[in-house]
Amino acid sequence: MIPLLCMLACLVPAPAADQNSPSGVLTFNVVDLDGNPIPARLTFIDTNGSNRDLFPNPDADPTKLALRDYAVYTLEGSGSITVPVGNWDVMASHGIEWSIDTTHFDVVEGGDYSWTAILEHEIDTSDWISGDFHLHTLTHSGHGDSNMNERIISIIGEGVEFAVATDHNHNTDYQPIIDRLGANNHLTAVVGNEVSMRYGHLNAFPLDANATVVNQSKEAPELFAQIRAEKNAYGVVPIIQINHPRWENIDYFGKRGLDPVTGESEDERWSWDFDSIEILNENEGWGFHDAEVTALNVRRSKHSVLRDWYNMLNAGRKIAAVGNSDSHTVTNNIAGIPRNYVYTGIDDPASIDPAKVAEAVRGGRMSTTTGLFLRMTANGHPMGSTISVHDATLDIHIDVQAASWIDLDKVRIIQNGDEVATVEFIEEQRGWCVGMEKSHFRPRIRIAIPRDCWIIAIAQGDEPMTPFVMHGDRDVLPLAIANPIYIDADGDGKYTPPREWAKQIVQGNDFNAIKAIYDSVNPTEQSLLVMAAKTNDIIK
Repeated sequence: MIPLLCMLACLVPAPAADQNSPSGVLTFNVVDLDGNPIPARLTFIDTNGSNRDLFPNPDADPTKLALRDYAVYTLEGSGSITVPVGNWDVMASHGIEWSIDTTHFDVVEGGDYSWTAILEHEIDTSDWISGDFHLHTLTHSGHGDSNMNERIISIIGEGVEFAVATDHNHNTDYQPIIDRLGANNHLTAVVGNEVSMRYGHLNAFPLDANATVVNQSKEAPELFAQIRAEKNAYGVVPIIQINHPRWENIDYFGKRGLDPVTGESEDERWSWDFDSIEILNENEGWGFHDAEVTALNVRRSKHSVLRDWYNMLNAGRKIAAVGNSDSHTVTNNIAGIPRNYVYTGIDDPASIDPAKVAEAVRGGRMSTTTGLFLRMTANGHPMGSTISVHDATLDIHIDVQAASWIDLDKVRIIQNGDEVATVEFIEEQRGWCVGMEKSHFRPRIRIAIPRDCWIIAIAQGDEPMTPFVMHGDRDVLPLAIANPIYIDADGDGKYTPPREWAKQIVQGNDFNAIKAIYDSVNPTEQSLLVMAAKTNDIIK
């Protein structure tokens, strides 16, 4: 390692700091446990714990570095940069699956410093890939600050393996940039488009970079059909993902009248022909919380998209929950927080098949997260499955992993929209079982299954992910959501959604029987019975 550092020290440092102010030189090398260099982010924080605009020269080394404000992304994991004079705590990171290494430098004018940071891959994601399906560039979206090189370097620095380019009304192709940077072993990317209409935004992918961009002036039924007909190199029907659907002024759900109580829209301009919705948007995870029931800042995403999703699942609509960074910037809103973990059977970033990713999203074989890797099975069956049970209980196995610097407090089980079980996690439980990795929490939960239902899992921590992610609007907390498993519990060989079940109960017109059932079910199911009794609703 010493000869390598000596060689690096001989290089001319990239002029990252203000060239008109005093600075020193830092030569760095970020490696894994085997000593192999890895892409990374170096975050600089002064001794007061604040972050400042330390690196105002984004063109310091544009094919190897992406830098802004207080952070430097390195594609190769090694290099030499100028650093302003000051007292700096420096953190090396490679996304949410890896450990963090830290050091401290008191930088004086003309000083030379060197550091080898060692990171451990703490999370086992075998057969799963991490994907951010909502990414922008200044180059093609016209706002933010990330150019094409910086976008790729920052994505890779955060450990994202599958990237969807989604500039506004533009079919952006990252592949020429990936080729130019020699980064194909780190990332697979596909062409996408954030189709930005006056009534909302959606992402479509994969697309053809050379195709004419779809006409965003069309209403949803015609527009969605046009997107579905788009051709691509993978031979798959493009995914339609509704972005930030309750983000005021660009909220498809609000603009087209999706009722947050009934879960339906009467607007003739509405279409249900989409595959997924962003429950978590941007680093803070906008969309998860409801302004009426939380004291947290929700900005313009006032109604809970999570509750919208529950309504969809109760109606029998198998729509996937996703989360994405929606990053337009290098550091202000970092890539890969949130991200999606998708089951593909492989985990080599260079060998990802976009067709398998699209198939897994449609099949719900995925979870979404700001920091935790969450998986769930029911009676041995994975997320996205529809299963039949032969008794009144269900055996749920949870596997949630957290890097050593990420907090985990509990896992909640949601059945038909209401919490039915919670398992608390305490720090001392890391490694509590022989052979268990320190980062794993693997509770087994048994719940009652009195009727057909869907179940999901939500894992949460209450300690902010600072200084890895720093925001003024709201702390970024660890949060992961597993997509549903559907349960046939009544032995008829098919899954009956909760709203259809309520309709069948009400059609019996036996008030005493309906009341007895009403008194025995959870609050969401009670609401479904009330709505069915009031409207005699039929699923369209």
